[in-house]
Amino acid sequence: MVPTVPPTLKTTRLILRPQQQGDAAALFAILSDERAMRFWNRPAIDRLAVVQELVREQQDAMAGGLCRYWTLMEDGEAIGSVDISLIGDGSAELGFVLRPDRWGLGLASEAVGAVIAHGFGELGLARLAAAVQTANRAAARVLEKSGFSRIEERSVRLADGQNKDCTFYLLARRNP
Repeated sequence: MVPTVPPTLKTTRLILRPQQQGDAAALFAILSDERAMRFWNRPAIDRLAVVQELVREQQDAMAGGLCRYWTLMEDGEAIGSVDISLIGDGSAELGFVLRPDRWGLGLASEAVGAVIAHGFGELGLARLAAAVQTANRAAARVLEKSGFSRIEERSVRLADGQNKDCTFYLLARRNP
């Protein structure tokens, strides 16, 4: 059985460490930023308690083996989060968010690459899926640079009740 707490992953510039409840304040700084949340399925979060509860729910999901969440650390500072969720039947979904002042530096691609390697390696996944709002070209570029293929574009009703155009991506493990 694969352990439910993800391992620490390292890249050239980042340490992806398993998310901890103590990360809520750093994640709140990101999730409360209108720029960071512009393309999410919910508005910016305005209360730390909401993020604390969100992290608790994510911790429970990790304990149940459904998800893996990492906090992205750069020079000892939390700058974002990356996850694989809905793990089952050889598939999972990938998600990521970075602090806006760290955008455009290739850090998201670096983190996503590490998580893809972990998912296809240690977890033995066969497929990873991801979805982005079509207007979020930066996130789409991260996925495309990481090998994901665009498979569908359609309108989706988000949690806040708005309909947005979303693009769906898939990455299949290459067999050696």
